[in-house]
Amino acid sequence: MTEATFLASGNTMIEAVNFTAELSNKILLNQDDVAQAERIDIFCNDIGDAEKLDEVLWAKPKYSIISHSLVDKGQDDLIRIGYPGTKFNLLSDCLINLSPDLPKNLDTYKYYLQLVIMDGGDLRARAADTWSKCKELGLSTKFIEAT
Repeated sequence: MTEATFLASGNTMIEAVNFTAELSNKILLNQDDVAQAERIDIFCNDIGDAEKLDEVLWAKPKYSIISHSLVDKGQDDLIRIGYPGTKFNLLSDCLINLSPDLPKNLDTYKYYLQLVIMDGGDLRARAADTWSKCKELGLSTKFIEAT
């Protein structure tokens, strides 16, 4: 069964994008206690956030490049970045959700990491709603303040 781990990821979307880049690299390099995976799907709130994450991943980590692309490019990279209207091929063990809303096809992933933007407003409230939906689905949930 998929476990839903909610992670505090900053106070703004740009902080969350940077957090996502660092977290995904730690996961792929087995340097993270939250999840370990060979491939990661990252679902963004919209195409703008997806493009920003794609840009950030070219710079982080500073001394290496991990293959990544927007999912609509059709490449089979270690990190695939999606947004509403795109579909993953569901070959990854881990889904990082940068969108505050509950994604589809959760049951195909071993790890589901829900990022929580602590903005004190709409993004935080929507992530709280996602927590409730995960509980309703019977998923084991936990919240981690920082990794």
